[in-house]
Amino acid sequence: MEPMPGVHAILLFLIALASARQADLQSRILEARDRVSPALVNVQPITDVYSSGERRSSTGVGSGFIFDDRGHVITNYHVAGKAKRLIITLSNRERVAGTLVGEDPLTDIAVLKLDLREGQHAPAPVTLGDSDALEVGEYVMALGSPLALQRSLSFGVVSSKDRFLSDEFKLPTGEKTGSFNTWIQTDAAINPGNSGGPLVNLDGNVVGVNARGAFGASSIGFAIPINIVKEVARELIENGKVSRSWLGLTFQPLEELAQYFEAEHVPGAVIRSVDPDSPAERAGVRAGDVLLSYAGERISAQFTEELPSIYKRIADTPVGENVTLVIGRGGDEMTLGATTEEQGESSSSEMDCESWGFTSRGITRELALEFSLPDQRGVFVAGVKPNGPAFQARLFPGDRIVAVDDEEVSDLESLRSLYRARVEAKADKVLLTVMRRHSRRWVLIEADDAN
Repeated sequence: MEPMPGVHAILLFLIALASARQADLQSRILEARDRVSPALVNVQPITDVYSSGERRSSTGVGSGFIFDDRGHVITNYHVAGKAKRLIITLSNRERVAGTLVGEDPLTDIAVLKLDLREGQHAPAPVTLGDSDALEVGEYVMALGSPLALQRSLSFGVVSSKDRFLSDEFKLPTGEKTGSFNTWIQTDAAINPGNSGGPLVNLDGNVVGVNARGAFGASSIGFAIPINIVKEVARELIENGKVSRSWLGLTFQPLEELAQYFEAEHVPGAVIRSVDPDSPAERAGVRAGDVLLSYAGERISAQFTEELPSIYKRIADTPVGENVTLVIGRGGDEMTLGATTEEQGESSSSEMDCESWGFTSRGITRELALEFSLPDQRGVFVAGVKPNGPAFQARLFPGDRIVAVDDEEVSDLESLRSLYRARVEAKADKVLLTVMRRHSRRWVLIEADDAN
């Protein structure tokens, strides 16, 4: 049976409409690509890697994008944060050196600056969008250098705009990250090398910074929302670091305890842990309490994706401010006062004591908590070279060095100074005072190359 003339016309109209929409989508993709591509850069970091008690140089590959007319580049901290040298390839394939302006492991963001020679000009910067305005299902593109394949583009949709990754999530460099933001999840392919590149909407605006793919999955990737990146980048450029307040609290969502509370909605956020000797502990807060109000603002964390906003609210409080905490405990409410402290560095430097056969790290608050150290005094033995002097002297990873030949080691810089002095003096033996499992020990090292 022949289709009726009216039906045939409708089919032709629908086919033409679909073709027009496809052509419009294609056009928007190409226009958005062309708006961002000039500012896309390839980042090659040269880093020192500390492993098995030795320092080695290593190189990697990542992505980034120019985001202002002063030649500043945004990338991931885990791409460039620990680099001793940076080589940046521009869209015109020119290679220029880069300088690290500032880094923030807690959001996995680093800001670089192009070291342009006289006569060189940075390409036009990208336009930053509004990640809060994103919608699930919206088309996005991930640009970068996956697997070192420069100037690649993948296409997909926003799968979720408020995905929460565990606050125990760690970067490849070892630091925790993601406490202060949820993540944009996308099925646009994000592979190693995409890190630091832009996630772009069809208007050609950067709405996120590509950060990582899900291990073992080909269509699950995560990007840092551009609104948090804007805040961090501004502070890094102005101050070289991000200053945050700290109380020493971790939280868990109430949904995990809904059955215990026998209610569909319970106000507040459950306090999972309180750090020893923290402002919160000194104020009388206990694990298991429920935080109902912070500085006059009601708190609620029914679900995991609500936790980052609480951490960020505390972090954004001016350092040294006295805040009022309303706590729920055993059915009662109580009001406590706590004074915020500066969070401090979450990343520590490392050094190689080559003649002594070990590598060491500065002790951050997080490292002290992780290894149950009583304080941040001294330096942490990160690795011992097999069969080297420290190995022979029975120095172990995890030991804490507090003195060299009876001279106090307060931090990594003091160890660096003492080490250099003894190497220059060609000292053949050094006596280290170490703390091991809270007991004091002495380790006598016979140095290599003393003469």
